[in-house]
Amino acid sequence: MRNRRLFSFLILFLLWGCVDVRNTFIEWFSPDYHAEPSEVQPSIQLQPVFEGFPAITEIVFLPGSSSRFLALLKGGSLLWFDIPTKRTGQLLKLDVLTASEQGLLGLAFSPTFARSGLLYLYYSVDVKGKKMSRISEWKADRPDDITRSRITSERILLEIEQPYANHNGGRMEFGPDGYLYIGLGDGGWRADPGRHGQNGQTLLGSILRIDVRPDKNGRPYSIPHDNPKGAWAPEVFAIGLRNPWKFSFAPDGRLIVADVGQDKYEEISIVRKGGNYGWNIREGFHCFEPPQACRTAGLIDPIYEYSHDEGKSITGGYVYTGSGIPSLRGKYVFADFVSGWMRAITLPREGKAQAIDLGKWPILIATFGRAADGELYVSDFGKGTIYKLTAK
Repeated sequence: MRNRRLFSFLILFLLWGCVDVRNTFIEWFSPDYHAEPSEVQPSIQLQPVFEGFPAITEIVFLPGSSSRFLALLKGGSLLWFDIPTKRTGQLLKLDVLTASEQGLLGLAFSPTFARSGLLYLYYSVDVKGKKMSRISEWKADRPDDITRSRITSERILLEIEQPYANHNGGRMEFGPDGYLYIGLGDGGWRADPGRHGQNGQTLLGSILRIDVRPDKNGRPYSIPHDNPKGAWAPEVFAIGLRNPWKFSFAPDGRLIVADVGQDKYEEISIVRKGGNYGWNIREGFHCFEPPQACRTAGLIDPIYEYSHDEGKSITGGYVYTGSGIPSLRGKYVFADFVSGWMRAITLPREGKAQAIDLGKWPILIATFGRAADGELYVSDFGKGTIYKLTAK
């Protein structure tokens, strides 16, 4: 017995020389120590909800609804869907440009939709031979029952010329402040030949923020009084983006933007007013051109990136706030369009995020939708199936 005690004491003495072990013992026996519970790995599956609608670019649930949503087809159709009855119908068919990444790309409901019937669309259109992105206001005459509505009375708010047919962005959403946020890519082709990403005077390569009410001078929209001032165009909220393919607001109001990369990296950023997110000086955390050195002063790092060894084109999503997958609650869910995987991150207050894998499927995830109950949906751009994320 005595020898065993001496042996045990010797082992503890030797271990005490290891700083990590010593600190662990100190933490365990400290009165302030509380062990963190181990994180449960979410286990999800995709449950088909609707089939046969290829080239969906956006899914937006009606305000306050977990059963009805609108979806956009790249070719110009605005469709309604009713989940309990499995019914669907067409609200509107627009004549849109469809080359490359053009099409019907964005939809946002007015915060007053329940009484006003107002909604906003972003689509690609030819205006006197020029490729334009158009943001316009439409009115549903039956906001209480979208399945019986007609969409009427377009009011054009903004048209932006696009030098190429790709990097059009297209996502729109009203923020917690009641203003409309609009995502615009750098205008294409590749490497930002027009240097739009770092030019705050152009609306391209930016997140815009506008008040949809006309101003007193007859312009169809107004400029929020606290938009960035100075050398930027008055509509611009943030710059330095290549092709923000989906953004959303976290429950705490932070704006989360997924920006599609070019040669090597995809990224997620928390975007704030007046921020510069680096394109085309940087791609993710890295210099773009020249690769050996680049300016970093005044540029804001993303919170997450992944390389093209893992995926090729990011699709931004939402923070999951539902109850069906408890281990996913509070995490931001996103996907890769080319590789078909989904991942989730906990949004950091500062620094980088770490991702967890949710699975991989043979589908092209072009967009997410979030219902009022916080549950998430995705669409397969190729085959046209709409899925709900559920627990296994």
